[in-house]
Amino acid sequence: MACRRLLFIVTFFLAAMTSAWPQNLPLQIKVLSAESRQFQAALIDPPDCNWKDISAYCYSSSPQTYVENTMVVQEADGKSLEVECTVYNQWSPCAALPVNHSFQAAIEKHGLEIRYPDQNGKMRKQLYEIVSGNGKQTS
Repeated sequence: MACRRLLFIVTFFLAAMTSAWPQNLPLQIKVLSAESRQFQAALIDPPDCNWKDISAYCYSSSPQTYVENTMVVQEADGKSLEVECTVYNQWSPCAALPVNHSFQAAIEKHGLEIRYPDQNGKMRKQLYEIVSGNGKQTS
């Protein structure tokens, strides 16, 4: 009798957890516009350097240049989102996706994860930060 009661409680608990689990259903998105821009990061001096120290540790000769890819994507229901990612180095998977192409995506905790094929046809995924979103229908 106790075994049946335990089985019932466990089954009930698992059913309740699966219904409360966040649904991460894939979305179909279309890229409406894409833009890339370069920017330079500000120089950050290490905290233990003073103005007299000209060592390589304390003195940086040139600021780093990064590329920021910004895109406007539209979900199947007409909602549009502005998303972006930053290319920090040559191995960064951040890519500006082609305009008027559709991709699979999923809304994650920290942004929009988009799955896309790379230059070699291998499927990649990249997390894009959601900058702004609206519920307006775009034409």
